[in-house]
Amino acid sequence: MATDPKDVVRAFVDALNRQDFGRVGELITPDFSYTIMAYDLPGAQMPMGGETMLKVLPGMLALFDETGPQLELTRLVAEDGWVVAEARGSGFFRDGSPYANRYANFYEVADGRVRALREYMDTQHTATSFAAVQ
Repeated sequence: MATDPKDVVRAFVDALNRQDFGRVGELITPDFSYTIMAYDLPGAQMPMGGETMLKVLPGMLALFDETGPQLELTRLVAEDGWVVAEARGSGFFRDGSPYANRYANFYEVADGRVRALREYMDTQHTATSFAAVQ
């Protein structure tokens, strides 16, 4: 298992992009927490444990076509077990409409796995995009 925090984040994002939820589960700690750092999205600001995230993700990703949304890491900065990742998300919903967003995610990495993920994005764009396809 990768131990360099940047490599752990790269492996985690790769597993998400491939929708390999078994691998995602291997790459998170038992006390993992995922928080969408927003005020105006359903479920935001409520930390989600790994088990819950792994149950919620397939339903959310089912809104997208078979390739799913893809997260492209554009910059990684690491210090003291934390990795800040600037990224672009893109994909197509099942109805063919495009999705594109920008992210700044904070990953806490411990013992070669992700302990916490705090996700920042353009929440207005996300809400508008998802509302249009639901």
